[in-house]
Amino acid sequence: MRPPFRSPRATSLRRFLLLWLLGGLWLLTACIVLIHLVAALVTLAREQDARLAAKLGQIDAASGEMQGVQGPLPPVPLFYRLGSVDGSRIAGDPQLEAFPWMSTLPESGEPRFYVSQRGNVSVRALAALRKDARDPVRKVVIQFAEPMHARFDVWHELPLRLLGWIGAAAVGMSLVVISGVVLTSRWLERARQALDAPQLDVELYDGPSELRPAMARMHELHLRQREWVEEQRRFLADASHQLRTPMSVLRTQLQSAIAGDVPATEVLPQMLHTVDRATDMANQLLSLSKLEQIKRAGRLQTVLLHAVAVDAVMELAPLIAAKRLDFALEGDDALGATGDPLMLGELLRNLLANAIHHTPDGGRLGILMRAYAGTVELVVWDGGPGVDDALRPRLFQAFSATKGGVGLGLSICRQIADAMGASMEIHNRVDGGRVIGVDAVVRWSQGP
Repeated sequence: MRPPFRSPRATSLRRFLLLWLLGGLWLLTACIVLIHLVAALVTLAREQDARLAAKLGQIDAASGEMQGVQGPLPPVPLFYRLGSVDGSRIAGDPQLEAFPWMSTLPESGEPRFYVSQRGNVSVRALAALRKDARDPVRKVVIQFAEPMHARFDVWHELPLRLLGWIGAAAVGMSLVVISGVVLTSRWLERARQALDAPQLDVELYDGPSELRPAMARMHELHLRQREWVEEQRRFLADASHQLRTPMSVLRTQLQSAIAGDVPATEVLPQMLHTVDRATDMANQLLSLSKLEQIKRAGRLQTVLLHAVAVDAVMELAPLIAAKRLDFALEGDDALGATGDPLMLGELLRNLLANAIHHTPDGGRLGILMRAYAGTVELVVWDGGPGVDDALRPRLFQAFSATKGGVGLGLSICRQIADAMGASMEIHNRVDGGRVIGVDAVVRWSQGP
């Protein structure tokens, strides 16, 4: 089985920038130097071939002596040889080998360039046919040669001043690149320090402007994370306090039952009520946990309100039947709203359970779905005694319970509505100046 592909391990940004920028700079410098080097080599090769061709007119084909030249020609040693077409030497340097391809020499006297040997030294040579001055019928072969190292001795041909300027410019640009990378690293470090600051004013940030949006966004995320952690800490502290109370009550009730201070027929119903209250608290806490998971998923869709309402009613039907309540489900079966089925179901169950709890036995309650002017509303109404005006400001705060509740249901409902882009309100229903019930309204300002 082939191992999974792994991306290369990340390296230092400073090292990457230095290697990338300096590598490109010095590669460009090397290319410029190489171009000048090749140009100098071509120039030397052409000059050497031109020197050899120019010597053809300076030798006497009859005597084999250079005219007006004694010995080697400075600064490059020059060797010549005069020979017959059969390869025998007539005059000149005895170490210079005869031209090996006599049949290829043109009768016009045009020279042929080639590479040969003079002893252990490689030479660039030239060969050409000439008429013998003493015997016009006979042809002789004239050869000139120079050492090959003269063809590659480019240092005196290179524009050293220009190369010096190129090198100096490359060094200067390298210093600029290094200083730029160092400055960028310092900016990044300042941005990191700014992110760690407890309070940040983006207007006072003096780093690069390109980093300001990212830095502000990261700082916003950090602040949200701190707020979320603080909210979770407060919530856990409140939840621990709220759970500790029924557990303490249950412990006291057990101790009374064991000691025989209270009859079992009296204490057991009280213990059952305490257990139910703790169970409700635990279920609400689990609902909050599920809500956080759904909110992070962030996947909303069009949900049919009637289908979700039917599911919630069927689940709570035993409670409705136990209190002999007159229930009504009204509205368009095809009406939908943007949300999440699980979140909307949780919201409806909480509102409906709250309505059942506050509606007297034999009373009326129901669910109404309606749409008007681009607005969709889901209303859970009951015939309860209404909401006290003193309690209204704390109605949606966690652990601010009305009589008989645990104080989390309405808080969860408000959070679910906010997560689905809806609003939620609870107000008393008044008829003739008298409170006849409570309406819990979940409203989507834009239709599905």
